[in-house]
Amino acid sequence: MRSRHFTFLAASFLAFLISGCFGPSKVKSDKPKNVAGADDKLLSDMRQQGLNQPTHFYLTEINSKVMRSFISSYSNVTDPKFVKYYGGYVVYFSRDDIRYKVYYMTTGELKCTIRQYTAQFLPVEYRQLVENSYPGYSIFLVTEVTKRGKTRYEVKIENEATFKDIRLEDGGIRVANDYVKSK
Repeated sequence: MRSRHFTFLAASFLAFLISGCFGPSKVKSDKPKNVAGADDKLLSDMRQQGLNQPTHFYLTEINSKVMRSFISSYSNVTDPKFVKYYGGYVVYFSRDDIRYKVYYMTTGELKCTIRQYTAQFLPVEYRQLVENSYPGYSIFLVTEVTKRGKTRYEVKIENEATFKDIRLEDGGIRVANDYVKSK
C-alpha cells in the first residue's frame, strides 16, 4: 500500500516536471473583487500580510508538505492556482461549479477552506431556515467557511429593495449586514 502512495507521488512529481512547471506562476484575475469575501480575522490578517499581492514563484518552490496535503485531499482537481503569502499558501480552483480557496500553513497544515456556490449546493436544512426566516428573499450566493473543524455559512439574499448578508453558525441565524438597493 505504501509503495502505491510513493509511486503515485513520484509519478505526480514527474508529471509536474514534464509539464513545464519551471515557469513562474502568478494568479491574475481581471474580474472585479467579489463582495462575498469572508470578513473573519484570519482572512483580514492574510490580506495584510500580502495575500492580495501575489508574487512570482516556481511551482517547485511549493513546500512538499503543502503539496502532499493538497493532493491527498483534492487529487482530481485540474488547474489549481497556488499563491504564496507570508505564513503559507492559498490554492484556488473550481470543481463541480463550486469555487474553492484552500489556505495552508507552510507546515502543510490546513488553516481553512472557503467554498463559494449558489443556493442549490446549500444544505437543505439551512436553505429552508433562510427561506422561512426571510420570505420574499432569494439566495444568490453562499460562502462556506470551514476553520478548525467548524463550518459557518455566509449567505447573500436579496429582494426588490434590499440585500442582506446572513450568517448561519451554531444553529443560529443573524443578519451581518443590510443594504438598500439604489433606484
